Amino acid sequence: MLTRIYIDNFRCLVNFELRLGRLNLLLGENGTGKSSVFEVLQRLRHFVGGDTKVTTAFPASDLTRWQTTRLQRFEIDLTIGPDAYSYALLVEHFENRKGMRVKNERLTLADRPLFEFKEGSAQLYHDDFKPGPGYPFDWTQSGVGSLYERNDNKKLTRFRKEMEKFEIAQINPCNMSSESRQEDRTLSRRMENFSSWYRYLSQEHQATLPRLFDELRRVIPGFDGFSIKDAGEDVRVLKVLFEGEPLNGRPLVYDFAELSDGQRVLIALYALLFGLKGEGASLFLDEPENFVTLREIQPWLAALTDACGESVEQAVLISHHPEVIDYLAGSAGLWLERDKGGPVRIVERRNVTADGLKTSEAMARGWTR
Repeated sequence: MLTRIYIDNFRCLVNFELRLGRLNLLLGENGTGKSSVFEVLQRLRHFVGGDTKVTTAFPASDLTRWQTTRLQRFEIDLTIGPDAYSYALLVEHFENRKGMRVKNERLTLADRPLFEFKEGSAQLYHDDFKPGPGYPFDWTQSGVGSLYERNDNKKLTRFRKEMEKFEIAQINPCNMSSESRQEDRTLSRRMENFSSWYRYLSQEHQATLPRLFDELRRVIPGFDGFSIKDAGEDVRVLKVLFEGEPLNGRPLVYDFAELSDGQRVLIALYALLFGLKGEGASLFLDEPENFVTLREIQPWLAALTDACGESVEQAVLISHHPEVIDYLAGSAGLWLERDKGGPVRIVERRNVTADGLKTSEAMARGWTR
């Protein structure tokens, strides 16, 4: 579970620290850096996973406009069972802002080192925390992300695998295709590859699908199930089955992309809750209520609350929706605030209602400041 993230010199996030629990709701006006927090998490996930280099993950265009320092700092704290990991990355941008390098990278477990890169030299530590080999290393990529799992570095690779379980998304049904050419273990940011990801679920998480189907039958009238059909060389099409006409009993079959935007979003939301059961996924969802009706969002919120700590390790939502705010702000709200284009801060909100109004109504009237 992600317990802390620290960001410095990334857009409007300057000396910014956010501490998280099991279930969280990020609140704040537009431009207060909520989506930027998710952006940093996704980039760190890809960087530490070895999927991208620092030049792609942290270009100079994302440096804070009013800062003069050329250093960017990122830190994350993760708990995996009883173990507390801390990861720190320091990126240095060149004076002409046309290049950058990893200046420092460090991973610790309970404040004991597992890996450290400093000024072009990497130092690996074994699982017993004794120093291993030191070696020159490429300062454009993650040293943590470059190491293969061995018998003596399982603690390090366990951290990397935990970050791979972050599902960071802002669902856009308009781009969700029915076709896939492969199985994808990870969802893309807008869930364009949902069909490929479902192919992965159907192979690796078959035991979770009956529960997922039951939930979808409850929230989507007539839903019956999925099937995957061949559609040419290496191409598969995700089909959605609905209950058929009473006269012939044959199911109605649609391509996934033929469903309404709201139906596709509902399917994606419930698949995140129930399709990954047992994998310990952490969900970071930006405005998950988009395209979903008022009647449909509250049951999903209730299911999400029940799933946290069970089928889902952690959930962090961004939302401006009244139903989400009223449901979660009191117990899980984290308020981001920014004045006059300055840096973002977390502010405490003890009294988020006024004169018996719901939290969302008090916010709309500006009475929560």
